[in-house]
Amino acid sequence: MVKEFKEIIRSYQEEMLKSLQECIKIKSLSGEEKGLRQVLQYFLELGQSLGFQAKNIDNLGGVIEFGGNQSNGPDSGKTIGIIVHLDVVPEGSGWKHDPFAGQIEDGKIYGRGAIDDKGPAISALYAMKAVKESGLDMQAKIQMIIGLDEETIWDKTPKLLEKITEPDFSFVPDSMFPIVIAEKGLVWLELKKNFKPKPASESPPQHAYSGLELKKIAGGDSLNIVPDYCEATLEVKKREKAHWQQKIKELITKSQFQMDLAEHGPDLTIISHGKPAHAFACYEGRNAISQMILFLTQAEMQNMLYLNEEQQQFLNLFAENIGLDHYGKALGLACEDALTGRLTINPGYIKLDKQTLSLGLDIRFPAGEQLDSMKEKISSAFQCFQAEQIILDSLESLNFPEDNEHIQKLLKVYRDYTGDQKAKPIGMGGTTFAKAFKRAVAFGPTFPGKPKVEHQADEYIELEHLMQCAEIYALALKELTQVPGSPA
Repeated sequence: MVKEFKEIIRSYQEEMLKSLQECIKIKSLSGEEKGLRQVLQYFLELGQSLGFQAKNIDNLGGVIEFGGNQSNGPDSGKTIGIIVHLDVVPEGSGWKHDPFAGQIEDGKIYGRGAIDDKGPAISALYAMKAVKESGLDMQAKIQMIIGLDEETIWDKTPKLLEKITEPDFSFVPDSMFPIVIAEKGLVWLELKKNFKPKPASESPPQHAYSGLELKKIAGGDSLNIVPDYCEATLEVKKREKAHWQQKIKELITKSQFQMDLAEHGPDLTIISHGKPAHAFACYEGRNAISQMILFLTQAEMQNMLYLNEEQQQFLNLFAENIGLDHYGKALGLACEDALTGRLTINPGYIKLDKQTLSLGLDIRFPAGEQLDSMKEKISSAFQCFQAEQIILDSLESLNFPEDNEHIQKLLKVYRDYTGDQKAKPIGMGGTTFAKAFKRAVAFGPTFPGKPKVEHQADEYIELEHLMQCAEIYALALKELTQVPGSPA
């Protein structure tokens, strides 16, 4: 059956690549309704053209399905699900390829969503087509569930699930192989604060050291990405601009941070350059927000920059309690387990001026911890900031039993396909739609040892990888749906 599926799927290669290119061209950013509706319509029409039933569920998402109820056997009426998402994170900066063109170069197709999650969704859809065309004797229905808010707060998906019946078991092609049975829990926290207005008499003293005053900081636009850009606008308050430009440039060189200085009218703008990464692996990136705040605290300590009292308090608290640490040690939140590793914290966005503060944080905690307990610990840890704490979203950790029959079937498919008979289930720091369902786990698409390119500039999927995923997913559907004892 491996050979048969491979021949069928390889015959689709040109069609698959064209479909993925068209999908990538649709700028379906999380939270932007026009693009989300457009990509959903495209994908459902593609499913229909491949011979499946497809339905838009009130623009909350969709389903593409076939089969089921073909006999009165033991699995009659069973449904096997594939859960994908078509929303993507913002493109960010640093691309050499157009993020919404689906360019093919050197055996790779580039674009936002290529690996997360449009490429795997296309692989899974054509795997369904291969299974349908193979004529396998199946009792179970295959149902692809399409989500539109995986990369942001899950407000559509819970409503979608109220309108459909959850499959008996599902896999999510949005993570890693061999198979993920444990995922960290998640808390998205926002700190908000309105600074107390200061009377005019308390404006920066004219005799003071500082020739620069902080007007605002702005950076980041998504909690689950390590921000690669942050800028601070400084008002020149004293002496000539050239003098303070030179002072800032000298401090940038001394700090060894990756930063630039630019002029915007009468003001100076410091630009902090980070390295993007997925928030669950924030330690693989370089956070432009954290870098900026540490730099500004240094400037203030060296009598170059005036901060009002509450700005100063916040920046110092951030530097002391978060800084460049990814693991919450200074906050007293550090914890870990063997399967999913250490708690991580990623400052995802910031807006600060003379009157207000808004700071968003992505916090991932080990699967061995419980959400309610972690919420209490997080609330206590961030009290030092004396700011309003808003939990934008939170998800319980996921632990799926390794001895479950579906887990063992998927593990067997992976082992047989790759030849790696020692492959074992794993845990991870990421969050997938598996958490939104009661009976789901993540299965691929990234193979062990492959670079993590999701949420990064020049995101891509190798063309061969796209085909291999389709082959594995076809084999998985065969194992999960075929009547026991029927010919392979």
